Amino acid sequence: MKGYYAGAAFLLTGFLTLSACSQDSSASDDKDQKVTSQEQTDQTDDMKPDEMEETQGTSVSDEDEMNDRSEDKGEQAAGKQEGENQLNVEEEKYETAEKAAESIKDYSTVEQTNTDLGHGLKALQEGAAGHEYVSWNEGNWLIRVDFPTDGQYAIDGYDGGLDMAKEVVAYLEDHALPAPHDRGVITINGFKEHPGTEVMWQDGKVVYTIDSDDKNPFNAIQRAVDET
Repeated sequence: MKGYYAGAAFLLTGFLTLSACSQDSSASDDKDQKVTSQEQTDQTDDMKPDEMEETQGTSVSDEDEMNDRSEDKGEQAAGKQEGENQLNVEEEKYETAEKAAESIKDYSTVEQTNTDLGHGLKALQEGAAGHEYVSWNEGNWLIRVDFPTDGQYAIDGYDGGLDMAKEVVAYLEDHALPAPHDRGVITINGFKEHPGTEVMWQDGKVVYTIDSDDKNPFNAIQRAVDET
C-alpha cells in the first residue's frame, strides 16, 4: 500500500510540474507577442510618410497611377481637339496681281437676286439635281452655299441652304473678313457625307487659302477673320 501511495504522489507531483511549465510557456509566448506587436508599432511610428505608403501595399501607388493616366488622357484629348480645330492659312505668290486674281476661278458678281438674307443683302437662290445653291456678294467677296434639298443628307443644325446663308450673313455683321485686293470666295458644302468650307482671297500678288472639311463652316470663316 505504501508503494501504491508513493507512486500516486509521484504522478501527482509530475502532473503539477508539467502544468506549471505549460503556464509559464504560455505566459512567455503572450509576453513575446506583446513585445513584437509593440516593436512593430514603434517601427511604424518612426517611418517616414513615403515609407508608410510602401508598407501599405499597392493601393496608394495604384491610385496615383490611375490619376496620372487620367490626366494624360485628358491632355491627349485636349491636344487632339486643339489640333483638329487649328486651320492653317496657305499662301501662293504670283508674278502679278492680275494673275493672282485670275487664279480664283469661281468668283462672280451676283447680278440677279430673288431672296432676302437680311442686313440689307440679297441673294440668288436656285436648285438643281438635289442641290440648293445660295449665292451673294459682300464687298469683293462671293459667298456660295451648296446644300442638299433632302434634309437627311444635310449637316445638322440648319433648315436648309437659305437658313445657313442667313446665319453666315448675321455672323459677318459682327466679324470682318479680310478685304480682298480684287476678289475673294467662300464656298460652303452642307452635305454631311462630304462637308467642307474653302476660303480664298487675293491680296496683291498673293492668294490665301483656308480649306476645312469640318461640318461647322464658321471654323474656317473665323480663321479668315483672324487674319484681318
